[in-house]
Amino acid sequence: MNNFKLILSAILLMTVAVALPQSDLLFNNYNINTIAHNPAAIENNGTINAYLSAHQQWIGFDDAPNMQWAYISNFHDKLNMGISLSVINQSVGASITQNVKVGYAYRIYIVGGHIISFGLGAGIYVRRFDFSKLRFDDNETDLPLSDKTELKPDFDFGMEYSFKGFTFGFASNHFTIPTKNATVFKTPMQNHIYAGYNYHLSSDLMLVPRIDFFNSGTIKSYGFSIDFFIKEKFNVGLAYRYQASFIIRAGVAINSLFQIQYSYDIGSGNFATYNSGVHEFILSIRINKGAQSYNSPRFID
Repeated sequence: MNNFKLILSAILLMTVAVALPQSDLLFNNYNINTIAHNPAAIENNGTINAYLSAHQQWIGFDDAPNMQWAYISNFHDKLNMGISLSVINQSVGASITQNVKVGYAYRIYIVGGHIISFGLGAGIYVRRFDFSKLRFDDNETDLPLSDKTELKPDFDFGMEYSFKGFTFGFASNHFTIPTKNATVFKTPMQNHIYAGYNYHLSSDLMLVPRIDFFNSGTIKSYGFSIDFFIKEKFNVGLAYRYQASFIIRAGVAINSLFQIQYSYDIGSGNFATYNSGVHEFILSIRINKGAQSYNSPRFID
């Protein structure tokens, strides 16, 4: 077991260092990838929306991927626009990334209930690579390389279309860096496509089926999920990432201000039996803006 962990850790570290730059980690809780990666998906629910998240991957392995995320957004109805601020700290093996980004969204309302949103994101990411972590066994000395840090500008683009409960969206992150130009210090362009439908089974129960697609160079991820929302107080759901993992998730609104989401990712790949899965916690905060506020027809969306 220890030898297997050592080999897998070495593969993880060398993959990051030699083969491909790291991709953004994917969230597991409902709708969070939409908010985190698509600047056009700023929520318009009458409140200022904030999120705090902790994501720990591959429990049981040293230097396993982990992520912390903080986000706040506000939509201005009179201007048909929203703004957001996102801060991400991500660690994958020997690579540590901090990403700070401001998002802007403009919403167009079309007669008949059609809504189209366009979004742009701009910021910086700082990538640090700790070469001293590259080891092959406990008896070898560290490679004679020092840490290296680089700062790069970062840009996103996204769009979202919605109509009577149906939502379709697309986002391109780090779009100025094509995959062929990516390095350890240049995060490659990554694309997200998603679609979902809010189906009201009754006045207190809503069903949301959804599909997701993620692409970064040769890395692809297909996701399918179904979530139930009960009285805008509770939600439970199941998701599946093709040949990667099963995800169970749930959430509860403690009160009008705080909501908690939790997900557990059960690996279904070749290494599924050698780790304890992925845990993700998200605390969302809804700050009432006063007389203009109204209840969102979708929980945490």
